[in-house]
Amino acid sequence: MQIAVKNLIKLGVFPKSEDAVKDPKGIEYIDHIQALIDRIKLPVSNDDAVGLCSILRNDEDDYFGLTQTLLQKIETAPDWPIKELFVNNNNYWMNVLKRRARFVW
Repeated sequence: MQIAVKNLIKLGVFPKSEDAVKDPKGIEYIDHIQALIDRIKLPVSNDDAVGLCSILRNDEDDYFGLTQTLLQKIETAPDWPIKELFVNNNNYWMNVLKRRARFVW
């Protein structure tokens, strides 16, 4: 697994955008997350994709577009879509990924 992916997983689910705006260090944190995402080398491995899916928020907040960027990286995994990830998974962003992958299934 890539170091940038491991570090993102350690940080966990992105906070709400509205909370980041209120936090005095919110911009620094956003920049840190963006830098980690930018360090992810493509294509990601299947393990990277699984790990990144685990940190997706379960609401429409895309954290200033960074969630969309993360989705694009996830979709580069060699075996994408990884169907097991979608079983009994009602996460908002996983449903977005599932809709985007519908032509592959």
